[in-house]
Amino acid sequence: MKNMKNFILFAAVLAILPLLFLNQTFLISIFSQVLIFSIAALGLNVLIGYAGQISIGHAAFMALGAYLSAVLTKNFNFPFLITIFLAGGFSGLFGLILGFPALRLKGFYLAIATMAFGVAVEKIVAASDFLGGHTGMTNVPNPDLFGITISTDLGKYYLIAVITIILFIFAQNLMKSKTGRAFKAIRESEFAARSSGINISKYKLIAFIISAVYGGIAGALYAHTINYIAPTDFALGLSINLLAMIVVGGLASLSGNVIGTILMVAIPFFFSRSNVPMSIIFGVMLIVVVLFFPRGLSYALYIFQWKYLWRPYVWIRKKIRILRFKEEKSMFVNLGDKKIHYETGGNPSGEPLFMVHGNFASWRWYEPALNRLKDTHFRGIAVDLPGFGDSSNPEREITIENYAKELEGFINTFNLKKINLVGHSLGGAVCLRYALNNPDKINRLLLIDSAPADGLITPEEYYPVLNSYQHNRGLLKLALSGMFPSNDPDKMLNKLTDDALLMDPRAFSGNARALEKYNYLDELSKLKAPVLFLVGEKDTLITESLLKPTADRLPNAEIKVLDNAGHAVNVEDPERFINILKDFFGGKEA
Repeated sequence: MKNMKNFILFAAVLAILPLLFLNQTFLISIFSQVLIFSIAALGLNVLIGYAGQISIGHAAFMALGAYLSAVLTKNFNFPFLITIFLAGGFSGLFGLILGFPALRLKGFYLAIATMAFGVAVEKIVAASDFLGGHTGMTNVPNPDLFGITISTDLGKYYLIAVITIILFIFAQNLMKSKTGRAFKAIRESEFAARSSGINISKYKLIAFIISAVYGGIAGALYAHTINYIAPTDFALGLSINLLAMIVVGGLASLSGNVIGTILMVAIPFFFSRSNVPMSIIFGVMLIVVVLFFPRGLSYALYIFQWKYLWRPYVWIRKKIRILRFKEEKSMFVNLGDKKIHYETGGNPSGEPLFMVHGNFASWRWYEPALNRLKDTHFRGIAVDLPGFGDSSNPEREITIENYAKELEGFINTFNLKKINLVGHSLGGAVCLRYALNNPDKINRLLLIDSAPADGLITPEEYYPVLNSYQHNRGLLKLALSGMFPSNDPDKMLNKLTDDALLMDPRAFSGNARALEKYNYLDELSKLKAPVLFLVGEKDTLITESLLKPTADRLPNAEIKVLDNAGHAVNVEDPERFINILKDFFGGKEA
C-alpha cells in the first residue's frame, strides 16, 4: 500500500512537472531524456544492484533496441507500439546470449566481457551502411498510437512517463517476488544461495534478460524522441554514465535510478553555458558520493527524511494530542512534585485491578480492556507511569526501581490491604519489582509479555534507532505495529503512537538501559502470591524460554503461551484478555 502511494505521488509529479514549463519545450525534451535513461539505469540496477552481476556494456542493449525500432518504423512502417515490444525482446535475446558465457565469469572478467560486447555492437553498427554507418539514422519517425502521430515534445513526454511508471511498478513487484528474492540471495552469497536450492544459472540469465529488455525499450524511446541516432550515442561512455547513475543514485534502489539520472543527464544541460568542464563537475560529484554517501544519494535522502523531515510533523502531532487532552475530565494523583495520570473503566464499585503499561506506551494500551470490564466485578485502573503519557516528567534517574517506587506511591493513595496487579512488557518488570518490595500486599499478579527478572539486553546498535523514534512518528508507528501483528480490532495504533510521542525524551533510550541494569532472580522466592505469565506465540521480543528462569524461581508461577498473539494480547484480542482476567483473578459476571 505504501509503495502504491509512492507511485501515485511519482505519477502526479510527472504529470504536473511539464505543465510548469509549457513555453520551454527544450526543458520538456530534457525531462523526457531523464525518464528514458532512468529506464535504462533501472535495467542495469536490476543486474548490478539486485543480482550482483557487473556490466559495462549496457549501452549496447539501448543501441540494439534503438536501431531495431528505427529500422522497422522507418523502412517497414511498423506501428510504434509493436516495435517497442520487439525492441525489448530483441535486446533481451542478446541479453540471454551474453548471459551464457557470463555464467562462468565474475568480477573483473565479467566487466571486461560486457565491455567488449558493448564496443563490438557499436563498431558493427558503425560499419553497417544499412544502419547509416558512422553518420547514423536521421528522420526516425515520431511515435504513434493507434494511427495518431505524437509529434510534440509534451506528447512524447507523457507517453514516456506512462511507460516509465509501468516499468517501475513491474520492477518493484519483481523485486518482491520469488525471483527478486533469488536475485538478492545471489548478490549476497552465491554459495549460500546455491545451498538454499536456488538455481544460480537460471536467475543470472533472468537478470541479464530483464536488464537487456529495459535497455532495449529505453533505446527505442530514445530513437523516437530525438528522431536521430548514431553509433556514438551508444558508445562506451554511455555505459560508464549509466553505471555512474546507479552508483550516484544508489544501488538496489528504484528512486536512486531517477536521482542518479537527473544528476547525470540534466546537469550537463544546465551547465552547458558555463566554462567549467563537465568532467570536473562529474568527477567532483562522484568523489563526494563515494566518500560521504557510499550507498548512494537515495539512501542518504532516506536517512535524512527519517532523521529530520518528520520533526515538524511530530511537533504538530504532539501539540494536537496535548490540546485534545481534557485535564478537567481526567484523574490525577499528586505525589510531591510528580503528577500521575490514570483512567478507570469497568464496574465503578468493583474490585480494583491495577494495570501498568510497557515501554513506548501509556494507559491507553488497556483502553480496549477497560471498555469491556463493565460486565465484570472489576474496576480497572490504568496508570500512566511518570514520564509517560499525560503524567509529569520527573527529574530523576530512569530505573525500574524508581518506577516501582512511584507505582507504590500511586497505589498507596487507594488505601488497599491487598491488590491485583497487571503489568505489560516494561510494566511487567516494574510490577514484579513492586511485588518483591511489597510481597504481602499482592493478591495475584498477571504479567503480559513481561521483561524477565534478570533483565532484558538491547543490542547496542539498536539505541540510535530508539532515539530516532522521538522525532519520527512513521518509524515509531511501524515499530509499535509489530507489537500486535495478529490484530488491532479497536483501531488503536494511531492513538498509541501519539501517546508514545509524549514520553520523556530521556526515556526513549533510557528505558532500554534501565531494563539492562537489574537482576532480582535471587529475591523471587519471597513472592508467594500466584503469578501468571502470558506470552504471545508470535512475540519476537519475549519468549517462553526467556521467562522460564523467572517462573522457575517463583513459588507459585505459571507460563501460558497464547496462540495467534504477539506482544500485546490486551490490544490484539481484548475479549480473550478479559476472559483470562476473569479466570485468573476469580472474576464473575456483575
